[in-house]
Amino acid sequence: MKRVLFFLVAGSWPLAAQQRSIALDDYYRLEAVSNPAISPDGRWVAYLRGYTVEAENRRRTELWLVPFDASAPARRISDSTANATDPRWSPDSRLLSWSAGGTNFIRIDRPADAPFRIPGLNESPVWSPDGQWIAFTRATPPDTPAPPAVSADEKKLQDRFTGRASEWMDYRFDGRGYLPDPRDPRATPPREIYVLPAAGGIARKLTSLGVDATDLAWKPDGSSIAFVADYSQRDERLYERGDLFTVALDGTVKRLTDDGFNHNSPAWLPDGSLVFTRQEGLSLVIASRRDRGAPVDVCRMPSTGGAMQNLTRDWDLLPGEPEVSADGKFILFTAGIGGDVHRFRLPVAGGAVEQVTTGARRLGGVSLSASGDRMAYAATDPLHPAELFVARGDGKDERRLTRLNDALLAEISLRPAERVRFRSKDGTPVEGWVMTPRMASPSMRAPLLLAIHGGPHGAYGTDFSFQFQYWVSRGYAVLFTNPRGSTGYGEPFLWGTWGAWGDRDGEDVLAGVDYAIRNYPVDSAKVGVTGYSYGGFLTNWIITQTTRFQAAVTGAGISNWISDYGTADIPRTKESEFFGTPWEQRGSETLWRQSPIRLASRVRTPTMFIHGEADLRVPIEQAEQMYTALQKNAVPSRFVRYPGMYHGGWSPWNTVHRYNEETRWWDRWLRGPTP
Repeated sequence: MKRVLFFLVAGSWPLAAQQRSIALDDYYRLEAVSNPAISPDGRWVAYLRGYTVEAENRRRTELWLVPFDASAPARRISDSTANATDPRWSPDSRLLSWSAGGTNFIRIDRPADAPFRIPGLNESPVWSPDGQWIAFTRATPPDTPAPPAVSADEKKLQDRFTGRASEWMDYRFDGRGYLPDPRDPRATPPREIYVLPAAGGIARKLTSLGVDATDLAWKPDGSSIAFVADYSQRDERLYERGDLFTVALDGTVKRLTDDGFNHNSPAWLPDGSLVFTRQEGLSLVIASRRDRGAPVDVCRMPSTGGAMQNLTRDWDLLPGEPEVSADGKFILFTAGIGGDVHRFRLPVAGGAVEQVTTGARRLGGVSLSASGDRMAYAATDPLHPAELFVARGDGKDERRLTRLNDALLAEISLRPAERVRFRSKDGTPVEGWVMTPRMASPSMRAPLLLAIHGGPHGAYGTDFSFQFQYWVSRGYAVLFTNPRGSTGYGEPFLWGTWGAWGDRDGEDVLAGVDYAIRNYPVDSAKVGVTGYSYGGFLTNWIITQTTRFQAAVTGAGISNWISDYGTADIPRTKESEFFGTPWEQRGSETLWRQSPIRLASRVRTPTMFIHGEADLRVPIEQAEQMYTALQKNAVPSRFVRYPGMYHGGWSPWNTVHRYNEETRWWDRWLRGPTP
């Protein structure tokens, strides 16, 4: 068993005079950097500053600008009337745009000028390499006759009807609510490609696909645009399988792929060929009934179509959006590796993948200057929320440009995360992290909380968690691990939960608990388990398998895969990773076998259920079923419901309330004397 101490990149973070424990209200003071965008000439870095307005119970994002060399203080560009998103630069570095109630621009060479808009443009710009044209996509209703008018009596009936009616399958989606008919281009107009002179005017429509065009990328000579479109978009029974296309400025469209794979993020090489990510479409995976998913690879092919070269066939991780280096020799991308996220590159002709940045941390939003000699990115680690960093293109000479959280961090005492590696029941190596509180006496042992991430195809790692820091400040040790199913550890590990969620991954996290009890000052008689989404499912599952936990908190967790199939907004996970639908024999057997509700009579662990009432990814009926079962069986349980909260986003007040509820539950069941 190997223990690896968490470390900081030298010189990246200052040492602070830490004085007090973190408090719940400190959540409202945290800020974070996201979406850095370095100017093509490398002189400026735009970024989004995210913060919370506690009194208004909302989060805000503002656009800020700072010189790369930090020769002047950062200044705010956008106002606070609308959240800023999507900062982008013109090729000559003179114009910076962002979205906030439309597309806004400022002139960097005339800083006193007010923001303005380009006539004819209200969407995010994709600049041509010479800066003469702007491409964008716009929702475009079809040019078809309007439906016939209804009678007066029918109109009266419709006006008085306050319900909803649908004749399509994808009628709702988490965070978006109820959806119009996705099959009808009048109800869901396709996003077609347009081009507009840089000075503005009347946009010219280039495509008439009838489906959305995405991932626009100009050819270096400005003669055409590569993009992605999915002709199966309006077929609700198929899953994403975007294909590659090009469109010339005269509107000539050429389709490059049609193989059932899902293609994304094309980028041009100097020789006119394309690189992109490629993964076998989920519809093909489901049809093949394979016992694992498909890899994501970086591929290359001529822009006229033809033979395709897989550049990462021998690299076992998940590459992000590819970019081409300024000299045309390398393909660059970001990827998770273990619990870290870093920058990688590989030769355009193929070869070994090389890691460019290092350290126990996670990078995000990496942005390169036009020459590739400078880059900007956000970085976070367990002791620091995300801040803005800059470095040379090779990752050297790193400097931090923002200090959004220094004042808060100087006040509070935080605890580091120690990276640990241990082996599961079958010998599989697993990675995790342990955070321990400061103890009044060396002989004291802390209650231990096992935290399980969502996904399962996600990963915990070296980033900042207010929730974990708060628990540690209250005297709890926290163990968080990346069991099988997690990203960043290779394909066999990634698909290790296929068809059996809860089995091997459950063994992995329990092995982590055993490791923590053997190697850290924790109390084996006071152990809790918790997780959200997939982590909530695994929490539900684990308490049906063992009585070793003295308390549990299930956040938005699935209890019954059969009922979840028909009530959740996406069925694809069940159809692929559980081998079919509830009406197919293999699917129904697998779904029911892995449903915690089937084994609810075994549960003895006091459990609290936390769920948003507007959750459409894991509908609240999942918590209702498990809660009812525990109440029926006289197991101590509590149900905390949050009106209006969906699966993927909670308001600040409810987030803080949830953290308090969780901690009170731990205090109730894990604070008593050890027998």
